[in-house]
Amino acid sequence: MTAYRFILLLCALLAWSVQAQAGCSRPIVVPVSPIGLSVVVKNDKVSGVFPEFMEEVAALAGCELRMTPVPRARLEAMFEQGTADILVAATHAEHRDQFGKFVPLVQTRAMLVSLESARSPIHSIEELLAFPALKVALVRGFDYGPAYLGMIEKLRLQGRVSFEKDPLEVARLLKAHIVDVTIMPASALYGAAVGDPRVSDIAYRLRAEPLDDLPWTPAGVYLSLRSLNDTDRKTLEAALREASRGQRLFQAYRRYYPAHLVALGTRAL
Repeated sequence: MTAYRFILLLCALLAWSVQAQAGCSRPIVVPVSPIGLSVVVKNDKVSGVFPEFMEEVAALAGCELRMTPVPRARLEAMFEQGTADILVAATHAEHRDQFGKFVPLVQTRAMLVSLESARSPIHSIEELLAFPALKVALVRGFDYGPAYLGMIEKLRLQGRVSFEKDPLEVARLLKAHIVDVTIMPASALYGAAVGDPRVSDIAYRLRAEPLDDLPWTPAGVYLSLRSLNDTDRKTLEAALREASRGQRLFQAYRRYYPAHLVALGTRAL
């Protein structure tokens, strides 16, 4: 390497270092709620796929993250009120676009998930609605698009849906046969069940069925349009997109979840 090329390389490295150290203007507030192994909360400590990924993003951006556990319903409210800077493990939803900028990182698919049984297959929301004996549990705050939201209203009218605080509560209801099915990525229910000895046995007896009405959708994070200034938001977005190009989030999914569940409900962009 010539002295000239060495100097150019050194200057580039110095410029990258200064940019990385510039970071964010303040600590970034990232409230989280449990979602299987995607977000694990134990004794007020946060771990899992998204926290691990976000720490990598923070390192790229030179920012400090403050991740704190909160209930899912409160998490949504905090983001809408502008007291949360980032909403992680989020699917794209039109109503969220007024509060934040969505950065897609992977594609996910919500499915009809139940315990193994001899029940006839269900291929669509219409078929699910035609099974009035099946009781449905959904996680409050989850949103998988217009077809999903329309289904909720019809299930309400039929009086056969309950709303729970997180996937673990859904797993407990499934095991107790209080409800029969749920709708979420199969990996979310697996992750919730496998980490709790009270329901870990059902993690290996899950039946996941794709519904025609619920296609693959982008999943990732929302950056607040209310609490983040433009510079911090652009810094975080650049780091997220850099990490996405390296498929770092998808690789984290593959480290945490069984391969067949990743294949069913998660794929790289």
